[in-house]
Parts: sequence; C-alpha cells; structure tokens
Amino acid sequence: MNLDISAALHGTRLAQDSGMVNVMLGSRRACGRRIAVSVLLALQALVAASSDDPFSFLQPSVTVTPDDRSRLDRGTPVARTLPAQGDEVAVFAAVPVNIGADRLVAWMRRIEELKKSRYVLAIGRFSDPPRIEDLAALELDDDDLSAIRNCSPGRCGLKLSSAEMTQLTAAATQAGTNWKPALQQEFRRVVLARVTGYLAGHPVGPYDDSRDPISPDREAVKPIEHSAFLSAHFPGLVRDLARASNRPPSGVEAFLYWSKERLARRPVISVTDVRILRSNDPSLPEVLVTGKELFSTHYVNASLGLTALARGSPGGPNYLVYVNRSEVDVLHGVLAPIIRWAMQRRLRTEAAGVLQGIRRRLESGEPPVQGVL
Repeated sequence: MNLDISAALHGTRLAQDSGMVNVMLGSRRACGRRIAVSVLLALQALVAASSDDPFSFLQPSVTVTPDDRSRLDRGTPVARTLPAQGDEVAVFAAVPVNIGADRLVAWMRRIEELKKSRYVLAIGRFSDPPRIEDLAALELDDDDLSAIRNCSPGRCGLKLSSAEMTQLTAAATQAGTNWKPALQQEFRRVVLARVTGYLAGHPVGPYDDSRDPISPDREAVKPIEHSAFLSAHFPGLVRDLARASNRPPSGVEAFLYWSKERLARRPVISVTDVRILRSNDPSLPEVLVTGKELFSTHYVNASLGLTALARGSPGGPNYLVYVNRSEVDVLHGVLAPIIRWAMQRRLRTEAAGVLQGIRRRLESGEPPVQGVL
C-alpha cells in the first residue's frame, strides 16, 4: 500500500469521522435546544402558576397551602400563627370578600368605623395637622391614672419617657383634688407631642418604665425586617416605613389614628401610622395597607399590621388578607413558653372572627358619611 493510497484512505476516514462528529454535534445541539425549550416552558408554567396564585406575593414570609385555598373557596376564613423570633408574635388570616379596591380604601379612610368591635373601646383619626381636639374622646382608666402618679424612671406602670413621667406627675400634683381631669388632659398633650414630634422626624420615646430603656423606633424596625415579602415586592415602602416620619412618597396615602383597645386585662392606648398603596401589577394585591404602631401604653413595644386585597379569579371573590407581627414585653422568664402558647392560641381563635366582622362591614356598602350616623 503506497503512501498515496494510504493517505487517500486516511483522508476518507477523517472525512467519515468528521461527518460523525458533525452529526454528533448537531444531535447535541438539537438536544440542547430541546432541553432549553423544556426549561423555558417549565419556567413559563411556574410563572403562570405563580400569577394564578393570589397569595404568591406573601412568599417567603407566608405560604398559603392547598388546604387553605380549599377552605377559602368554601367561604371559610383561614387563620394561623406564623414562625416568630425573640419577643415577637405573628399571625396570618385571610377570608374571601366580594368587594373591590375602591371599597376597601373608602373604609380604611374611615378607620374609626371599620375597626369598631368589642375590643375597640375608643378610636379617632388625627387631623392634618394634628390638634388637641382630636384627642377629646381619649381617656385613661382609673388604674392607669393611679399608676402614673406613682411613676418614676425605671419603675412605671405605663410606657413613658422620664420627661413625660415628670410632666404628668407634676400636673397631677399641681391640680390637687382635681388631679384626675388635669392628668387626663396632660396625657392628651403627651400623646399630641409624640405625634407632632414624629411628623417632624423626631424619634419617639424612649420607654423608661423599666431598668432597660426601650426605643420604639428601633423596635419598629424588627417587624419590618421580618416581613421579607415586603422588601421583595415593595422596597420603596419598606424604606418609607423605616423612617421616623409621616411624609409618604408620591402615590402613597397616609394618616394617623389613636385607639384604646382591650388587650388581655388592660386597655391599651396606641397611635398608628397608616399607609395605603394601590397597584396595577396583577402579581401584587390591588391594595396594600400598612399600620405601623408608633407607641403603646402597655404590652407592645412595636407592631406592624398589613392588610391586603388580593386579586381573585375573574368572576369570583377577592381575598382580604391580614398579617401582623408584634414585639411584646411579656415573653420573659420561665413562663415565657406558656405565655407564648396562650397568646398564639388566642390569636388563632380571634383573628378569623375579627376578619369575618370586617368582611361583613366591607360588604355592607359604602362607609357612613363622616358626621352622619
């Protein structure tokens, strides 16, 4: 076999091998294209499934299970506690509701009507700017009035700063036998000063009622940080909530209200900063309302409530969703696990009932016109 024939045969073999390589490469490319198409279709299906899930915006903080969806589709409310860290307790609740975004926003603006229940003893919305007259219906119970008279830094029955303790006890002393009405009015001035200071960007507090002072502003950041879905979908709102100010960004409606509510054995007086955000994004709720507690007289160091109107299927109901995370001051000592268990049990039991009451109010029609009973 001469070199020329050998070379020719070798060239033929190379050509055959090259053809096989091309066939193999072509086959691999086709296979790669099929895999890419399959992955793309799977991703599209995942996105479609996510867009069909009205609760997907809550992930990873809250996962609504198929059993939850089944109960909701039967018109039954769902409520459960959520994993919490440290001194936090958290609850999730949802109920189907036959209303649209405008109805929810209208009732939120009349928060004093929407929140009426056996737990809410008194409530009022602040004017813009706030006035002392806004607090005319706010009254401390006798136990709290007596506790204030005995307050001193590090030992007080209410969450007050040292300066506020001095201001209040001085007012009671100067009033003599008429100390109760005087102390009521001075407490209203304390609340108004906290609100106007907050609006000016000043920190609230600190609470000096125990040996370890508490900063409400620092505590308020924890429930926000633990609501991961907010950072994922509403980063601008998260930045806004973390600031000590009530100057919302464009497109966000805001107001403040005070309330006196029955919690455990005591009435708790607090002030809440409300933000209302509407969205046209089909993957997000039509309305998201945040309620950040600025301060409280008992039990709670910080609280963030989230109310959302999640979009239902065309022709079907929407879903009213509520999530609350609160930093409380009673989860200490050897009884802390028992206290947490009792609190969580009560939250599970009562959250669904409260949401049912709100649903009935929302579905009853437009809220009463202000000043008309």
